[in-house]
Amino acid sequence: MKKRNDLQSAEQIPKILKLIIYTISLVSSKTTTALLGYIFSRPLRHKPHVREKEFIRSSKKEIHFIPSINKRIKTYELEGSGKKVLLVHGWSGRGSQLSSIAKECNKKGFFVVSFDAPAHGGSSSNTTNVPEFVEAINFLNTTKGPFDYAIGHSFGGASIFNYCRKHRGFEKIVVIGTQSKLSTYFAEFIKIMGLNEDYSKKIMTLFSERVGEKILDYDPENFVRNIPSKTLIIHCSDDNYVSFGSAVILTKELKNSELYKTTGLGHRKILGDKKTINRLVDFLIKN
Repeated sequence: MKKRNDLQSAEQIPKILKLIIYTISLVSSKTTTALLGYIFSRPLRHKPHVREKEFIRSSKKEIHFIPSINKRIKTYELEGSGKKVLLVHGWSGRGSQLSSIAKECNKKGFFVVSFDAPAHGGSSSNTTNVPEFVEAINFLNTTKGPFDYAIGHSFGGASIFNYCRKHRGFEKIVVIGTQSKLSTYFAEFIKIMGLNEDYSKKIMTLFSERVGEKILDYDPENFVRNIPSKTLIIHCSDDNYVSFGSAVILTKELKNSELYKTTGLGHRKILGDKKTINRLVDFLIKN
């Protein structure tokens, strides 16, 4: 089975664009690096699936401005008197993508908030990065929280870990199909673009210059051992976007974690699987 990059995959990037970038690379590496940085940081927007529309309709929707990143995000809220739960979608995802999880948590009385990250869904901008995901989490934790639990899918899970690294922890965390190492995507992206591997170093340097930290600092496997939160790691053995090996590494590094392995659900179908969601909810409600 062909492994695909969760940030950008070969079939998502037009051949003509790759040809243009390659042609520019023959003339100017600086311009090429800038263009690569833009493409790499621009997620794709997908329309909500039909099963998400009921959640969108029934939830309380708001638009919030985040001063620290000068962007607006859209939130989806399900009222509840119990524990507070924050849901964080993955790259090129959307807040309603986790609607099945949100509804089950809400049935247990939890107060649930999901959101479209910057450059996703109904939120503003065309580009974003992991620091902006972290800032969105921090903003919502301050204005809607503090949240007791956080649930993240893929890149969203990595963003939750990075929020904990920079700010505070949660009582419990659930990550689904989450990467243990974000930095590998730079090299994979350059391979997809058909360029010299030196460009992976160039765009990593560009990232560091923009955010003031090295991308390696954002790799969960380098710091999650310091996160004390009870953590459930959910991962499908045949996930062809994020290797199951990431789940093994995270389970090993997180001192207070447990692994739930699924099969036949891939990277996204897992978000609507009833058995998986029941396991997730059980983890949240048990002492």
